[in-house]
Amino acid sequence: MTEDSTWPAGVRWAIRFGPLALAPVALFFLFEPRGTLTPVVWAVTLVGSALVVLGDRWPLAVSLAESGLLALAVVVSPASIGIAQLLAGLALGELAMRRPWLPRLACGTTAACAVGLFYLASQPGAEPVPTVLRVLIMVGFPVLVGRHLRSSRELAGRYRREGLDAARIRDAEVRAAREAERTSIARELHDLVAHHVSSIVLRVGVARHVPPDVDAYRAALDDVHATGSDALQDLRDLVSVLRAPGASDTALLGPDALDPALRQAVERCERAGFDVTGAITERGGGLDSVRRLAVLRIVQESLTNVMRHAPAGAAVEVDVRGTADHVEIGVSNDGAARPCAGGRPGHGLIGMAERVTVLGGTFSAGPTPTGWHVAARLPRAGSGAHR
Repeated sequence: MTEDSTWPAGVRWAIRFGPLALAPVALFFLFEPRGTLTPVVWAVTLVGSALVVLGDRWPLAVSLAESGLLALAVVVSPASIGIAQLLAGLALGELAMRRPWLPRLACGTTAACAVGLFYLASQPGAEPVPTVLRVLIMVGFPVLVGRHLRSSRELAGRYRREGLDAARIRDAEVRAAREAERTSIARELHDLVAHHVSSIVLRVGVARHVPPDVDAYRAALDDVHATGSDALQDLRDLVSVLRAPGASDTALLGPDALDPALRQAVERCERAGFDVTGAITERGGGLDSVRRLAVLRIVQESLTNVMRHAPAGAAVEVDVRGTADHVEIGVSNDGAARPCAGGRPGHGLIGMAERVTVLGGTFSAGPTPTGWHVAARLPRAGSGAHR
């Protein structure tokens, strides 16, 4: 363990080199009579102060050396005992702060106790009980202070780590939320634009190849105008939802709007030249806004893929049926589908699968012996159905 790196450099240097400067000053100004300041006293003080500088790297070795200097002072230089005892306590406290109890702190504490007993036993008239109590105070106080500082530093470090972990988790959650929001917006824009634009492109393409007929052109232009107007309105609704805090998908599709929207999608596919049959029995009244929108988008995107990839005039079957627990969607068409660009699944299939997965349903799409089939099964909210 090293000094707290959050402390200013000047403070760390003062703590580390302070004893080296203060101990000689204390000897010079506090010792009386001056004759007691022998070379041995100066040597014990300066060596002990210099050892403190090394306590951050080798706390056990420094503590043992300080205890040894204290024992030496007891034998040869009684005048330096006070300074040596102070430096030994400081070294023992640093050892307690930087090292765990076993084995290093236990070793340093044992050595300090032995030297303390030796010092107190060498005093004239020393009694056993007071001697032991004084040793406990001389050794126990530095150890308790060191352990308290160690616990405080460990607690502060744990709080810092927990704070960093919490910040990383918060950042990850924010990134995930943003990614989910981007994916949702991209999916909604794709389904809106692709459905309407595909219908416009196909309708214009058909009109270009029919014999010149003012009524036919007018009908095609009216259809394109209506489809474009629907696209603009849907985009405005989407932008309103995105810009309004607390808004929901209800603004995009109300409780009574699912059935008309589904039939409008079917009619748009029919006007593009496809023979659409089937049954739409789910009205959406018992569905929440998210599921209503998912049903509509799956049907719209399936019909968009029909208009983009199925041969002209292909038969299409659309079924949207509700049960007590589920809504089942099926869209199939005859005729071999034209391959996707690059041979990869388009964004539409990915978007449909994402919508169904988020709601806990099942989704499948793929070729059949006669064409292509899309199937989705959505559980109703609160039904407790499993996939």
